[in-house]
Amino acid sequence: MAHNRKGIVLGTIALVGLIVCLVAFKASRSPAPTRAESSDTQALAVSEVKTPALPVAAPARDNFTQPTPSLEAAKTLLAATPTTPRTPQQLVAEILEITSTDGPITAEKAEKFKHNLEELVKQGAASVPAIRELLEKKIEYNFADASGGEQMGYASLRASLIDALKQIGGPEAQEAMVQVLQTSALPSELLEIAKNLDQEAPGLYRDQVLNAARESLAIAATNLSANIELGPAFRILQNYGDANTIADAAKSDPANFNNAINLANMPEGQGLAALVQMAENSSSGSGQTIATEMIAQMAGQNSKAIDALMQMVQNNQISNGTWEKLAPILGGDQYQIADSPAQSPTDPNVSQTSGFTIINTATTSDQINQRIALIDKFLGTVPSDSAAAASLRNQRNILTQKLGK
Repeated sequence: MAHNRKGIVLGTIALVGLIVCLVAFKASRSPAPTRAESSDTQALAVSEVKTPALPVAAPARDNFTQPTPSLEAAKTLLAATPTTPRTPQQLVAEILEITSTDGPITAEKAEKFKHNLEELVKQGAASVPAIRELLEKKIEYNFADASGGEQMGYASLRASLIDALKQIGGPEAQEAMVQVLQTSALPSELLEIAKNLDQEAPGLYRDQVLNAARESLAIAATNLSANIELGPAFRILQNYGDANTIADAAKSDPANFNNAINLANMPEGQGLAALVQMAENSSSGSGQTIATEMIAQMAGQNSKAIDALMQMVQNNQISNGTWEKLAPILGGDQYQIADSPAQSPTDPNVSQTSGFTIINTATTSDQINQRIALIDKFLGTVPSDSAAAASLRNQRNILTQKLGK
């Protein structure tokens, strides 16, 4: 009996030990509750109230792998990233590449061309050496000859570069334009530069401008076969010539200027006598010059004006400098007050200048031949080796070229 009780006790002890081992094993497999959880458990046990669980805090940003941007997002990012500005040399090289490419000028090419020009102007004086270098190479592309050329905004490559210099301004740009004056013989280009320089620094470069115009005319006189429009060179001599020019008279002697032009435009030559008196007796040199020019203007339609001008030639009243201004007038140029009715500003035979308008009236074959005959009259009265004869011959060549077009 005692033996049986001892067995029961031992079995009970063994069973309790087994249960304790199982509990300890399970406890080791479960994480120990945190201090906060223990506290929460105790609180719940006391109040027996359930409260909402607080949101779990987000892990730190560094624990996330950054997402890879999409291709479109990458393109947008690259487009927004500022690029290093191109140098003037690079811009000029691209301009030359665009203009020299064969084929039509597309909208994309024109837009890139304009953008590069704008960048050159924005970079200011730093762009002048690159522009000057290209101008010195005398490379030219006429956009009017290319399909789509009207999109470029300029008639030619050189015209665009000269305009860029004008927009840049300053001593460096002026020096570059003077360099073009000394190397170019194209009258239209010389006239544009003359206007730019006179606007930037009035009167400062007058001698260089006049020398360039005279050299251009001298070159044309030795190469009569060249199809070059010489009118702009004569226009330079008229507007920037010796002190007594039409432009000067318009600014410094407006009373005589307006009076002379109004007299020349009176019907049936009614103002001729007053102009002759003005040319002989005017107290100012500009008054004499403008009166003589207006007599020459009337000579195209009035035989008495021809006789009056011829008499002045025989009396040696017309200087060589004045002949440079008279030649294009005898060739068809006519002056009107700027606010008087004129042809459309887009007309190639019209030139608008401060204070007056110049209209060339020799447009038909009959009108051109009439002007050639008028010039021949005076060529027979001046010394053949004089500057007067050279001016008249050059103007005659211009008219002859017009007949051939």
